[in-house]
Amino acid sequence: MKLSLQKILLILTLLLIPSFSADAQVAFLNEIVRSEGFNFGFTGNGARARGMGNAFLAVSDDITGVGWNPAGVFKMESPVLGLSFNSLRPRGASSSDRLDLSGPFIAFERISRDHTGTFGALTSANFVAPIRVKGHPFVASASYTRVSDEYQFSNIEFDEIAIFAIFNEVGTLIDLDTVIASVGVISELEGGIDAVNFGFGTRLSGNLALGASLNIYGGAVQRHTSFSITADNIPVNNFQNGLLTATALSADSSKFGGFNFTIGLKHDGERFDAGLVLRTPFSLNQKSLNFNAQIVKINDIVADTDTTITIDLLTKYEIPLMLGFGIGYNVSESWLLALDAEYRHFSTQQIKIRQSITLVPGADNIEEFVILSEEQWQWSNVFILRAGTEYLNETGIGTIPFRAGIGYVPVPTPDTDINGVRSTAVSYEFSLGTGIHWEQIKLDLAYNYSTLDLESPGFAARSKNKNHFVTASFTGYF
Repeated sequence: MKLSLQKILLILTLLLIPSFSADAQVAFLNEIVRSEGFNFGFTGNGARARGMGNAFLAVSDDITGVGWNPAGVFKMESPVLGLSFNSLRPRGASSSDRLDLSGPFIAFERISRDHTGTFGALTSANFVAPIRVKGHPFVASASYTRVSDEYQFSNIEFDEIAIFAIFNEVGTLIDLDTVIASVGVISELEGGIDAVNFGFGTRLSGNLALGASLNIYGGAVQRHTSFSITADNIPVNNFQNGLLTATALSADSSKFGGFNFTIGLKHDGERFDAGLVLRTPFSLNQKSLNFNAQIVKINDIVADTDTTITIDLLTKYEIPLMLGFGIGYNVSESWLLALDAEYRHFSTQQIKIRQSITLVPGADNIEEFVILSEEQWQWSNVFILRAGTEYLNETGIGTIPFRAGIGYVPVPTPDTDINGVRSTAVSYEFSLGTGIHWEQIKLDLAYNYSTLDLESPGFAARSKNKNHFVTASFTGYF
């Protein structure tokens, strides 16, 4: 019996499907659709806020305020320009060995993750200036902010045992054939989600200020994935078995788009400050281009090659309303304590993946979407707590701030164990900050350390990620 090219490709496809599951992708409608575990933090930036553990909703009185609570920028009394730079150093590694019987074949799995890299970029550019509209004072603000840094890496290896029936020319079962395959997958994603913010702050009455901003989201991520398969004992004909080798390369480039609004209130008291922030829900669109190339060989002879380019892929992430509340307590003129709480109801939000699009001349295009079910993907609700402090030390060379903060930050991507039981994954954050301030120039520096243990469904090891952030900010007063 000669093994047809169609059967070779079927074997290849069946062996590849489990490897796609390794990066939290979902198979449905005979297609493989990726649902990435993005951060979706949507916070502001700046070394001062990061040094205080991002407990900044009730403070928000510097140039980065429009990304936190736009009501706070009303306290800015002159035009100000600010820039921030981040250096991200992801660290951490994990591995696992497991016998998996949940797929179409028996799989002996070994997975390793090396969460290692170094990335640096401009992550915040801000400008604020006081203005008057019909005699009423406002403070206008425009900024660019990196709201989410994304990095993922995995190296997956597993062996599969596949059993196929062999029939003769008249359809009689004559034998069972066993194919042993070794599969390897290396996948890396990097990039982030950005925002451009346009906002204002103004005083309503007394110590109460109101602020609002339009947030336009962009940014991009790139994923590069390589697959390799070596399958022995492939039946080439009735008298000969062969060695199948297959390699595939996949490159995905995704760009984000969407917008929402932030509405903030801030109360400035003699000792206590309070801030209330609402971020409206919106749909974050991820448009992607995918390139795939594969080569299949039997006994080192090319049996098939294939290259495909898929454009205009679209995934819609429903981002829920965010409600945040913060308080600040001025122990003295030099010492500030801050506490923030945020809630986001992710569990009822959906991920929609466009299945098809029909172009209609002179009318709206017809789009059909598939909504991922709870069995395929479900986010977790998040309730975030952050606390921070700042102490200003007056010296002969300038004011030197000392800052520290901690954070309990659940993430929407659920932690799913080997039995499919979901729980909320939590990132723990710690930060320190300092700098030096003069009358017209402020230089600030912050260090943030975060940890996250996360296990994904399918062929995935528990990830033990540790991220190191260093943020440097410059603020200049005109």
